[in-house]
Amino acid sequence: MVSSHFMSVLRKVGVPEDRLLVLEGKGGIVEDEFEGIRYVRFRDSAKGFRRGTVVFENGDVVLGFPHIKRVVQLENGISRVFKNRPFYVEEKVDGYNVRVVKVGDKLLALTRGGFVCPFTTERIEDFVNFEFFQDYPNLILVGEMAGPESPYIVEGPPYVKEDIRFFLFDIQEKGTGKSLPVEERYKLAEEYGIPQVERFGLFDRSRLDELYDLIERLSEEMREGVVMKTPDMKKIAKYVTPYANINDIKIGSHIFFDLPHGYFMGRIKRLAFYLAEKHVKGEEFDEYAKALGKAILRPFVESIHEVANGGEVEEVFTVRVKNITTAHRMVTHFERLGVKIHIEDIEDLKNGYWRITFKRVYPDATREIKELWNGLAFVD
Repeated sequence: MVSSHFMSVLRKVGVPEDRLLVLEGKGGIVEDEFEGIRYVRFRDSAKGFRRGTVVFENGDVVLGFPHIKRVVQLENGISRVFKNRPFYVEEKVDGYNVRVVKVGDKLLALTRGGFVCPFTTERIEDFVNFEFFQDYPNLILVGEMAGPESPYIVEGPPYVKEDIRFFLFDIQEKGTGKSLPVEERYKLAEEYGIPQVERFGLFDRSRLDELYDLIERLSEEMREGVVMKTPDMKKIAKYVTPYANINDIKIGSHIFFDLPHGYFMGRIKRLAFYLAEKHVKGEEFDEYAKALGKAILRPFVESIHEVANGGEVEEVFTVRVKNITTAHRMVTHFERLGVKIHIEDIEDLKNGYWRITFKRVYPDATREIKELWNGLAFVD
């Protein structure tokens, strides 16, 4: 249930009365708390309030981050989305999305689903200059947390060798969710020393060959892709490298039964369009086909062997925290998400940080593999 106070706050910020009652009735809005700061997160969208929107008790609104459209045929996608307009090209970093906001005298890091993440909230001040929020309290930093020591993602960008880093890719206004123009964001990030995603410059349709070369270089460097944005941030599209499509399948196949089949088909589709657009044939095509087959089968078969030998489908993560209590808050956070984790090891790094190793277990995937291995008959 949402308190009468928050129902009043939600009305004041513009949630329609009829929609508000429907949302509350079906659990589409949830009241929550983090270190004494109370907020409501939207599990469903409502008019201009996207899923993942957070409304704090002081009336501050952080809109849910919009899903960015994807193109799979680069040349035609650029023509259709941008027409003859120029667009900036930035790296699409392989990590998890966070919105950083100042509430009272504290910085909070919100996940895409609208949760305050205890781990990211503790670590964000390692990367973000607090003075920015003192000067611009009504702005939100939107970025990607990425690296090999992430609580959500198994891998990270190849150039982040340890720990985790923050990469800014958007600055938005509280309340409206409106993005600052690209050049203004660049200027503010440089002024306050906020790390940004890599920028590749201003492109247009006449530089398509250079963009193809960039995509192929990023693929060779095992990087995820690019995001293309008009200077006013009104038109945005993303494009993923062939490497990332195959690597995502490799990672996902390990937990095959825990993911929708659309996860795999979407990435196969993107790869197929790349191969068709680039007219990849012969030995090069065979290499892609071989890599795709291995990505799908090898991790899946390894998971079957693991379960058949009495083990579980699981993934191991490590993170660095400043306080042990943050690790225990992460356990509670994951439990609320319905995720089963076990802390395996806690190591004092003697530099102000603790390294926490935890295991995420996938009981549904384990059970399904076990039943099939034990001869379950089924109709398909």
